[in-house]
Amino acid sequence: MGALERMVKSAIFGFLAVSLVAPFPVWSDSTSLGTVRGVRAARLSIDGGKTWLAVTGRALPVLDGAELRTTAGSAVLDLSDGSRVSVLPFSAVRFRETNGMSGLSILHGRLTFRLPADTRVEILTPLAQLTPVRQGPMVGEAFVGSDGLTGLKMAEGSLQVKQMAGERRTILASLEPVFVPKRPAPSGAFFSTDPLPPVPADAKGVFAPSGESVGYLGPDGKLVIHPGFTNDLTRPFPPKLVQLAMAKVVENDRNHAATPLFDVNGGYVGYLSGPIFYAHSSQPTVSDVATTRGLSGATGAIGAIGAIGAGSVAGLGVGIAAGKGASARPDPPPPAATKPCPPNNPHCRF
Repeated sequence: MGALERMVKSAIFGFLAVSLVAPFPVWSDSTSLGTVRGVRAARLSIDGGKTWLAVTGRALPVLDGAELRTTAGSAVLDLSDGSRVSVLPFSAVRFRETNGMSGLSILHGRLTFRLPADTRVEILTPLAQLTPVRQGPMVGEAFVGSDGLTGLKMAEGSLQVKQMAGERRTILASLEPVFVPKRPAPSGAFFSTDPLPPVPADAKGVFAPSGESVGYLGPDGKLVIHPGFTNDLTRPFPPKLVQLAMAKVVENDRNHAATPLFDVNGGYVGYLSGPIFYAHSSQPTVSDVATTRGLSGATGAIGAIGAIGAGSVAGLGVGIAAGKGASARPDPPPPAATKPCPPNNPHCRF
């Protein structure tokens, strides 16, 4: 990278930082695709992932080429054409403006959307292109799993789904869910509006390094991503504990997408790498990672999407998690804790 390019990127990050405290808007609609606000853990990068800026309740501009990642939190996008998109936990989205269209590429995870009839937004996944059918507002939910599996469910309006590999078919998606390349064999809750099975009595709460509730592990070892399943801890886990956990992560996965997970007592239970959950008892070797990437992982989730919001199993990767499935319920507020804090635990907030 040349000195001039480094100076330009530094200036942009400086303006972004100023925008967090400035009482006036630093960016205009002519220089951004819209704005993003975060709830809990979300980050934005405009330099290909080299530098990440925390996304909070203050609006940040969304620029061409930016990438948004969520872990235990979510983010809301208000785009310049009036579209609103909610990016759910453990998701990654990249933005690109081409020929007047705003492309939202779901790398993995899940999002819900409300698009006006004249929207300029199209949604891209590794296997499909979702384009608007401009007959009225379009409301729905889309997810991408660890192997690129794409799911779409509309609540209002229609999108045209163009398969980009294999049969290269085009489908009109309306109220009936559409899956590309095909519907997964395992049954489960794929979308936030799907009914969820009851929480097992012996489910174990799981937490991010920050102490925020991520969800729970079932007796079958599946990770269900359900922020708010139990109360957040009163403080983060000690840095040394987190460092020791990261040392157990496969070397190729030791990056910004890897999130070690703990139980309420600080016991390491495994890690999420993008859409895949690797349980501590079955973590892969480097060669295993090479062969399971794009499958569903040791206990991968459909992209950590299925385990988002309403409960999703992180084992598949998105929309279904944990080994076979995960689910998510994005918009409603998290339910009250279903498992109380253990007695005499100073880290747990009642």
